[in-house]
Amino acid sequence: MSTIRVVVADDDETMRRAMVDVLEAHGGFSVVGDVATGVGLTELVAAAQPQLVVLDVRMASGGPAAARALRAQPPHPVVVAVSASNDVSTVAEMFRAGVNGFLAKGHLGTTFADDLVRCTRGQVLIGVPHGVHVLRALGNRPPEGPVD
Repeated sequence: MSTIRVVVADDDETMRRAMVDVLEAHGGFSVVGDVATGVGLTELVAAAQPQLVVLDVRMASGGPAAARALRAQPPHPVVVAVSASNDVSTVAEMFRAGVNGFLAKGHLGTTFADDLVRCTRGQVLIGVPHGVHVLRALGNRPPEGPVD
């Protein structure tokens, strides 16, 4: 089985190390880089050629601008956003910026690595408690009912 080359970008050192540790322990990933800011991220991705980038939404020079820059850069890595901020507008904005998945940090759990594998295989994943509201927002329909 070939491994998925991945770059992890998160400004929280503890979170970044935890994600790297989980991915390395999984066996299906090769972590080819990790960074604390989006500064230099596109250069790292160009040099390391990962198939996947795990991108923190709220880190410096991260978020939608970083996702757009990564999606514009050949060979177009799969980008999965992670964030503690998982309100509908943030999640929808990240999907509009080109991410393939969005995972809420408070809900990563034991499926984190498998969720990333699914995204690299072409699945779209909205791993937030109010995903239906995100879909409605992406469809330009106003959410129905309360939104967290």
